[in-house]
Amino acid sequence: MLTRPWSPLRPLLLLTLLPTLAWSQGLRFTTLDIGQGDAAVLIAPGGCVALFDGGPTGSGATIKAYLKSLGVTNIDMAFVSHMHADHLGGIDEVDVGTDAVSIDAVYDHGGTYNSSAYDDYVSHFSGRRNTVSRGQSFSLCGQVTLTVVAANGNGISSTDENTKSVTVKISYGAFDALVGGDLTSTPDIESTLLADVGELELYKVHHHGSRTSSGNALLDATNPTVSFISVGRDNTYGHPTAECLDRLTAHGSAIWQTEDPASNKLLGHIQLSSSTGDAFVVTQGTRSVSYASKGTGPDTQAPSVPGALVASALSPTEVSLSWNASTDNVRVTGYRVYRSTSGGAYALAGTSSTTGFADLGLSAGVTYGYQVTALDAAGNESSPASASTRTPAPGLTVTSPNGGESWAGGGARAITWTSQDLSNVKLEYTLNNGGTWQLIASSVAASTGSYTWTVPNSASTAARVRATDAFGSASDMSDGTFTITASATPAKVILNELLANEPGSDTDGEFVELVNVGGAAIDISGWTLADATSVRHTFAAGTVLGAGKAIVVFGGASGIPSGTPNAVAASTGTLSLNNTSDTVTVKTSSAKNATTIDSFSYTSSLASQDGVSMNRSPDATATGGFVLHTSLSTRSASPGLRVNGTAF
Repeated sequence: MLTRPWSPLRPLLLLTLLPTLAWSQGLRFTTLDIGQGDAAVLIAPGGCVALFDGGPTGSGATIKAYLKSLGVTNIDMAFVSHMHADHLGGIDEVDVGTDAVSIDAVYDHGGTYNSSAYDDYVSHFSGRRNTVSRGQSFSLCGQVTLTVVAANGNGISSTDENTKSVTVKISYGAFDALVGGDLTSTPDIESTLLADVGELELYKVHHHGSRTSSGNALLDATNPTVSFISVGRDNTYGHPTAECLDRLTAHGSAIWQTEDPASNKLLGHIQLSSSTGDAFVVTQGTRSVSYASKGTGPDTQAPSVPGALVASALSPTEVSLSWNASTDNVRVTGYRVYRSTSGGAYALAGTSSTTGFADLGLSAGVTYGYQVTALDAAGNESSPASASTRTPAPGLTVTSPNGGESWAGGGARAITWTSQDLSNVKLEYTLNNGGTWQLIASSVAASTGSYTWTVPNSASTAARVRATDAFGSASDMSDGTFTITASATPAKVILNELLANEPGSDTDGEFVELVNVGGAAIDISGWTLADATSVRHTFAAGTVLGAGKAIVVFGGASGIPSGTPNAVAASTGTLSLNNTSDTVTVKTSSAKNATTIDSFSYTSSLASQDGVSMNRSPDATATGGFVLHTSLSTRSASPGLRVNGTAF
């Protein structure tokens, strides 16, 4: 955008001091003389700036000098037609140096290309590069509309980079221009955009006036008043070709060139200016010619229908609408959104200056119909695009266990529910009537309506089950408490939680958690804990692990967090667990014929994150597999505690 220095003086004085500022002169379009290449500048009356291509390497200084002469210090958007060096080689140069003219964003057809100029371009504009598509629309200061009418060949497949040229129609009042890099008529990409262009005041001639561009089909449909050719006087391609010049002349188009190979002359920048769009002046050096725009009468043409309208219910109270931009012979100024409730009459819901709209404050479980129309500056309104959607009405009811049941601990039982407009549910249980809740499953498809649960072997007369929608919009639990009877099962010790990748670099923080999931205590004196290499810990004499209790072995005493219950340091001074892969084994002794109690081999998928342990899922179950702890709770690890932080 143009720099507008603030002054308390009247605007009239400001214009006197800075007479060359483009924003004081209406629209300005300039094809720059940069030799055999392409670069053009568009400035809206309000000072917003678009750059079309950047010429070959070394053109940056010329482009900056021209922009600086107009007071331009920032470019709002730059369009790179295609990846040939004579169109993008100098664009990164504009954005660097003490005299830089900064570029907010660049737009191209996407993809990659094998050249050093392309590599420099991609590297320099990392984070600012965008891919455009046919039909995409832009606005400069809300005054000039830029519509992409071709990109990537408009569906015609070709390996020729020229055919992929991004082509933009510029509209300002009755003034229309077309800028399209090296777009071709062989193969005929030019004909694919005819329905979107119409008659033109200015045609920025494709491919420097080559014989394979500016075909008769394009010129018949556009009938351009003037044609600007960017060409180098010493080019070896024969540009502009006699065939192209003859076609332009036959269509009555006034031809302007930046340089003239025939006379070996540098002719200079070609500058076009228009105050309202009804007429325009073209100036080059001392030559200046005035032209009238076509169709300068009242605007009675409505914009095109907004394309691909989609209505999506984001929540019970919100619908999001999106659509493709409309086009217009002058410019689209905005959109109207109409809403119908349950098949009723449509009423205005709001307006939008973009191609999206959020409809808020709706009711759950209602079908809403939408119509979106486009408006132009003359008040012409397009035909509507239509779409409809139903807002969700989340519902969730636990049907079993629902109170009064008596379930045996350790057995498999089905938790059942009914749901409406839900995707996934989380399941939890409590043994103390809601005092504390423990996770059963973090996400189960709501549509299944059932989950097989291994009932914990913990006696309780105050158990309940709770189901919650993933978004928290619906929740239900057992209507009453049910009973869990604990069975007298023998002791059973399992590996329940392992941390191989300690937080930071202190390996003393590695740990292995054992849990007795059986119904009786067990003496584990002399039992050993080993990795794939050797025994790392031998449990001390008198070590008894109670039913339902845990014991944690850390790599070293300094790694044991304060308050960790029933924790000991490895008797060898290390656990030496690898972050890539390892095997952890618990045996009854170090003897060769010792009985293996439990063993688990892991890979880097469970050990690659600092401070994140691997844990049984569900927690403390002999048959559960190991997952990352963060998939079960917000905690990264829970040595000596259940995954939710409660005591064993």
